[in-house]
Amino acid sequence: MRRRLSISLLLLSALACGRDQRANSDTAGNAARAEASRGPDPILIRIPRTGGTVRAYLYPRLDSVVWTGRSTSVDRVLGFDAEGGALAILDGKGQPARVDLRGGPPTIASKAKLASISAPNGAEIYGLDAKGAVDRLTRGSDWSFTPPFPAKWAFPQSDGSIVIAAQHGKEAVLWLMHPPDTKIRDTVVLPITIGPVTAQVGDRVYFATDTALVGVRSRDLSEGPAIKVRGSIVALAPTPSGDRIYVAMENDSSLSVVDRYTDRITSTIELPGKISDLRMDGLGRYVLVRPARGDSAWVIAVATNHVIGSVRTKWTGDLPATAPDGAIALYSGRDVVFVDGETLQAVRTIAGGASDFWYFTFWNGFRGRAPGVDQPVSFALPDSAAADSAMKVADSATHAVVDSVTRPVQSVPSPPTGQPTAPQRPPAAAPKAPPAPTASASSPFTVSFAALLNADKAHMLADSIVVAGARARVVPSQRAGTTIYRVVLGPYPNRAAAEQVGRDSKRSYWVFPGQP
Repeated sequence: MRRRLSISLLLLSALACGRDQRANSDTAGNAARAEASRGPDPILIRIPRTGGTVRAYLYPRLDSVVWTGRSTSVDRVLGFDAEGGALAILDGKGQPARVDLRGGPPTIASKAKLASISAPNGAEIYGLDAKGAVDRLTRGSDWSFTPPFPAKWAFPQSDGSIVIAAQHGKEAVLWLMHPPDTKIRDTVVLPITIGPVTAQVGDRVYFATDTALVGVRSRDLSEGPAIKVRGSIVALAPTPSGDRIYVAMENDSSLSVVDRYTDRITSTIELPGKISDLRMDGLGRYVLVRPARGDSAWVIAVATNHVIGSVRTKWTGDLPATAPDGAIALYSGRDVVFVDGETLQAVRTIAGGASDFWYFTFWNGFRGRAPGVDQPVSFALPDSAAADSAMKVADSATHAVVDSVTRPVQSVPSPPTGQPTAPQRPPAAAPKAPPAPTASASSPFTVSFAALLNADKAHMLADSIVVAGARARVVPSQRAGTTIYRVVLGPYPNRAAAEQVGRDSKRSYWVFPGQP
């Protein structure tokens, strides 16, 4: 009897433990899903203007630092690479540089003197050398192109192409290219003299002339209708959605609003004085207007084109700026003051904040993942064996995988050892890849080019990647019930060999330890 009772108690205990484990698992899963559904975190990065310790904050909590690093002096931020976790900046000497938010010292992208420097995504930095050649600076390999006439502008596109413009006499010459290819894909000649002001708006590049604003489609270089203006354009500010362009004219106290879809001026905003510059809110709520005289800013509500009022501030490469919550950061002597975007009343003051360069962005790279969903985020120095661990993390709960053949996803981890993979497509549908290079069991490294949701696109991309006679292959795996198709080469016996293959491919890539 006692023996039967003991067995019953053990069974009840086991059942209770099972329920507790399931409850804990459900709780962890719910927490993970809630964490994933939050979207990217608002981040404030403060960089000492003369160089030194960089601090990142989870905005608006400015009382706790989520990351620290090092940076050189900074004049302005060119762009942010969310996949690689790096800021592209222009330092105090006018040289392009990168600040790695994963760790490691700042790096100078080029010591050559470049003009018209831009970085559309932070990963690629473009500039023009003294002879008018176009240089593209990346972490892997650089690219350069010397056009028939010295380039004056370069406009990189989201699809990887680039529009290059030059002034040849009274005509503007435009070329369309797809780096790293040096072949000119298309050319157009426009009978216009381009002024110093240009803007990229959606799939169009806008050039200011003496009397008009001319838009050119980046896909085929077709010219749109000229939008007549009242004088020389001094500043352009497109909305983030690209539906409108705010246009400021020289010696004019009004602001014209252009509808990009009708190519017409739809409204005019009267201001208290002449305008010298414009700065658009990254989320499209406000446009800040710099007067031609005095240290101040006029604030305009984009939704209504209503002039909210004026605030006192000097203008630099970073401030005034609109924060993620809609507050506007301004200079106040040695301090930085945040004012409410609607009332322009001060809501907080950061003592001594003017000595730092301020940059607002959105990123989830400082966020820890919940157990059972992803690996915890870890940042290692580049010379560490786990330097690329941060590049392998994926947010599978939100299917953070780009379904594209041109843009790889930084963070898809290898499936656990022993996990079954879906069968690959038969050789009849895709060329069979040659055997992968032999790797040692202790330290193999794999080159990854993309992680896609579409099998056909993955195989199409793999077919186009051939390095030293080896064709990339597609490796399917399951993540949170979703099939991911990874395009890879390798494994290779060491990191140096894998990195060389990535560079030779002339494509975006990353290297991770292990094999798929």
